[in-house]
Amino acid sequence: MEIKPNPVQVIPPSAEQKELYEAPFQQKADVAIAIEKPKLTPEQLTSIPDVIDGHQLSPKDKYDLLLDALVVDQKDVYYFVDDKGYIMRHFTEEPTDKEKRFVNFEDVTFDMKKTQLNEQNFEYLKKSLKYLGFGENLNSALEVRLKEGSDKFTLGASAAFSTPNAKDMVNYELRFSKSKTTDNYFLNDYQATLEKGNANGTVQEPVSRVFTLNKGNDITAKEAYNLLSGRSIQKNAEITDKQNLTESGEPTKRKEEVWMKLDFDKKNEQGQFSFKTFYKNYGFDLDKAVTDHPIKELNDPDHRERLMSSLKRGNLQSVTLEKNGTEEKAFVAASPQFKNLSLYDKDLKLVYQKPQEAKVQNQEDTGYQRSR
Repeated sequence: MEIKPNPVQVIPPSAEQKELYEAPFQQKADVAIAIEKPKLTPEQLTSIPDVIDGHQLSPKDKYDLLLDALVVDQKDVYYFVDDKGYIMRHFTEEPTDKEKRFVNFEDVTFDMKKTQLNEQNFEYLKKSLKYLGFGENLNSALEVRLKEGSDKFTLGASAAFSTPNAKDMVNYELRFSKSKTTDNYFLNDYQATLEKGNANGTVQEPVSRVFTLNKGNDITAKEAYNLLSGRSIQKNAEITDKQNLTESGEPTKRKEEVWMKLDFDKKNEQGQFSFKTFYKNYGFDLDKAVTDHPIKELNDPDHRERLMSSLKRGNLQSVTLEKNGTEEKAFVAASPQFKNLSLYDKDLKLVYQKPQEAKVQNQEDTGYQRSR
């Protein structure tokens, strides 16, 4: 898994700006009407690079780029902004290679005199991105956005996950906001959207969810992919026990390992898929579930430890099954709802999943809080 930053994204023109810009081209030639030209907002101007592919952008260049197209004659190329706000390039004298269509952060320069960078805050955010599994590839884009000084900004990224018969793509939109009292920025949440691939090359209907951060043991980029794929992950949680009260009458709290998965049939008040949670007293024992299968990797303590750790993170794990003196490749995933493992063959066809009635609790209806 490699996290790649999305191309440079600007604030696209509004419908009103487009209408004002296109109005002169729509009026009749014999009718002279003074039409106001649309003005770009300060936020739009800030989001547009000052240099693209070595070409210094004038105010008119930025105007043309956002509302029409920026033509650079000496380079036989023009630039435009697509519906999502990404800056695109098109070569006029040769076919435009797919990899060269998008303008990336290494292709541009921003005026770095806009805001003094808070180095301590920058380092904190870089560590946060790395902890969440986004690596270091977003650091350059992060620095640019911090120096712009906007109250809010987003960073886009994508990652490809290969399976035995297809490739899955996840697009991430990370949302940052500035403190109202200091110059510190915070990563509030991110939206992950999974486009699951099929063996025939087609893509399934995308599924998406926003994952809130800064609440403790946050969900990583890979764990978000696993959840959106329908698998379960284990997190350390702080449980509020309303049955056992303190001397002051407050509910007691305890830390516990909790399994969780997305409920694609139910949404919360924010319109997001709810969580199904499985607490310790639900009765799922991962160690027992793994031992019930003839998995070769269990014979080696190190391999066993890595397998258990991988399953707790929600991964679809490759294993070797020993049957009647032969070895067979398979895949397994933790299935706490059915108190077992989901077993797949080498082609990812479901072979076994023990059915069982499961009374589960919704995260929003309990005292569930992730904790380190």
